Amino acid sequence: MLETVRAFSALSEEYVEVSLRGNPVAATRAGIHDYDDRLPDDSPEGFLERTAWLRDMDQRLVASVPWDELPTELRVDYALMRSAIAAARADLEEIGVPARNPVRYSETAMGGVFLLVATDFAPLEERKEAILSRLMAIPDYLESAAANLTQVPEIFIQIARDVNGCGPEFVDEVVRTLLRVFPGEAERIEHAGDRARAGFFRYQTFLEQDLSRRAGGSFAIGERWMNYKLEREHLLSMDCDYLEAFGREHVERTAEALEHEARRLDPSRSWRALVDEARVRHPEARRLREAYAAEVERARRFVEEKHLAPIPRARLEVVDTPLFERPTLPYAAYLSPAPFDEEQTGLFYVTPVDLDRPREEQEQRLQGHCYASLPMTVVHEAFPGHHLQLCHANRAGSRLRRLANSDLLAEGWALYCEELMVEQGFGLDPATRLFQLKDQMWRACRVVVDVGLHSGRMMVEQAVDYLVDVAMLERANAEAEVRRYTLTPTQPLCYLVGKELLLEIRRETEQRRGPAFDLYDFHAELLALGTIPPFLIRQELAERMASR
Repeated sequence: MLETVRAFSALSEEYVEVSLRGNPVAATRAGIHDYDDRLPDDSPEGFLERTAWLRDMDQRLVASVPWDELPTELRVDYALMRSAIAAARADLEEIGVPARNPVRYSETAMGGVFLLVATDFAPLEERKEAILSRLMAIPDYLESAAANLTQVPEIFIQIARDVNGCGPEFVDEVVRTLLRVFPGEAERIEHAGDRARAGFFRYQTFLEQDLSRRAGGSFAIGERWMNYKLEREHLLSMDCDYLEAFGREHVERTAEALEHEARRLDPSRSWRALVDEARVRHPEARRLREAYAAEVERARRFVEEKHLAPIPRARLEVVDTPLFERPTLPYAAYLSPAPFDEEQTGLFYVTPVDLDRPREEQEQRLQGHCYASLPMTVVHEAFPGHHLQLCHANRAGSRLRRLANSDLLAEGWALYCEELMVEQGFGLDPATRLFQLKDQMWRACRVVVDVGLHSGRMMVEQAVDYLVDVAMLERANAEAEVRRYTLTPTQPLCYLVGKELLLEIRRETEQRRGPAFDLYDFHAELLALGTIPPFLIRQELAERMASR
């Protein structure tokens, strides 16, 4: 067993090192700062090299490590590694993400700079050179990445134009930030900014003229590859047919719960009427971020006082969503601290309402932040949702485990927390429970829409209408949501599926522990395992709980 452990540990460390060296932006995101001055080699040759290395790594892992000789914790790491390799290879070799998705390149260019500006892992004086280097690298990076793009679905080009169009304004913000602190280096800073802007302008011309002429094909990856990702990436024994039925069943079940809650609040009115009435009670556009910050503190105190889960020693800042993320993030999101950074500060993004948009659209956006729903967004993104869970995951086991990023666990946990907090009495507005169920309906609709879009059973317009009619999303927000779903097959379904799997694990643990079951202890041990697929949790969690 010792030799097997050594062999696996060596391969695991190689996998982490080579993966991060090959993707400097992911390395920065992880808190490894050896490559902060670079952007990835996302040229066609770079992707070929990455694909060959993944294939070789998988072969060596299977040939040299008998997984059944590993202890439980390392068996989980072994499964994580094989799953990550399988998912990456499918994206590169079969689904062809680099050739289909022009959005990822603009996001990588801006994200690589944003991480260096927004996260205080070192004084700005130390980060400045890396920021300037990445700004300077943007034109060559985008030009080499554009060579991957052959026939691209029209909707991806539309999204890419919106995202990349934010590039010059984003660069302006970065340049202003640097100039305020380093006015004596204005020439260098302006030069780097000019070069980065030119790169985004050239890529925009490429998107609007060259690539648009070659637009075509479907954004859908097809049922075969949906099923592959479900099995190999998420480790689910569920296929598209099962999940579509699962989603529709939960739509019906949640509709019944909504009707029951509406009768409790006002027997004379439907849940839809009550939702519409509550939506008009929302913060002012200019005080949106302030409202979220106040609710974050209230949620943190509630979790602590109710003894629901251990509070991590990590700060949380509420900030505006970065410009380049806003076309696909209509509400809010979360950026966790890097697992290997000493400073642990999470960023809670709140997407501001664009005051230049028509008043009717502004009101639609604001209704998505109404006082009845705002607490559930905070629960999901902050306490005890993503911020609490991901900060614990940053201190989990091995380096490989700290880099694990199962959406089933992360999004399932956050949705689980929404129900948990309502059950525990969190929420000041009488309609909060109604909105928690409405948001659960939205997540059930996501399962139907995700499977429908990528199996080819549902068109974009149908998906938008479905979210508006069934989940009562505002149309502007529903359109932004569906655009994101087209880019992220299997991610939208993870919320409800992950929640149900976690509830199942909790019930199993309660039955096994009997009177000794304690909710805080259960959450503490679950959170310590990292952001891993729920399928891998059961045995390791059982062993940890037995030792309490």
